[in-house]
Amino acid sequence: MYGLIWKDFLVLRKTLRLYVLFLLGYLGMALLGIFDLTFVTFCVVILMILPISAFSYDEFARWDRYARTLPLSSRQIVGGRYLFVLLLLLVVAAIGAVSAVLLSLTGSADLWESLGAQLASLGAALFIVDVMLPLNYRLGPEKARPFLFAVTFLPFILLFLLAKADILDLSFLDRLRPGQVIAGFILVLLTALAGLAVSFLISCRVTERKEY
Repeated sequence: MYGLIWKDFLVLRKTLRLYVLFLLGYLGMALLGIFDLTFVTFCVVILMILPISAFSYDEFARWDRYARTLPLSSRQIVGGRYLFVLLLLLVVAAIGAVSAVLLSLTGSADLWESLGAQLASLGAALFIVDVMLPLNYRLGPEKARPFLFAVTFLPFILLFLLAKADILDLSFLDRLRPGQVIAGFILVLLTALAGLAVSFLISCRVTERKEY
């Protein structure tokens, strides 16, 4: 299992390094007041959904066929990818927490606002991962790619249209206390983590039935 996680890190090491530098660069500019906090949260989302791109490398190297020759079950192979996601989640959460503290210390942003933004971005990114991992196992990276754009943008477009049509009233968000907002975003993140468990079971069932 450790080898599977390490394989994903080795495959994505250059991309991970690039995105981490990208994130640190935007964080530095946010500390200087050049960019808004939303740029940092956007980078967090990009970094979090990075494991999805690992499927393209696997397909190019025909990893799935090779993995079948190893003394590993389908559940273990899928579990390695999901453990990689959880490990990356911890790293991204740590980067987000540090950035929130730094932004608050320099007066660039409020601490509660920063933490709320980080939690919201992590929850949104994890929901995307929950949906996209089974789709990649089922359809492959090429056929699943259009669904990534749909899963990423359609919920926000739908919320925007509902709010514009006065069907959905979001004004109550302005009346919430910072602690309530943080609690709400933590609940969203925990729901996304529960969804990751369901996503894992679905991916296991897909891989067990799939012929390579």
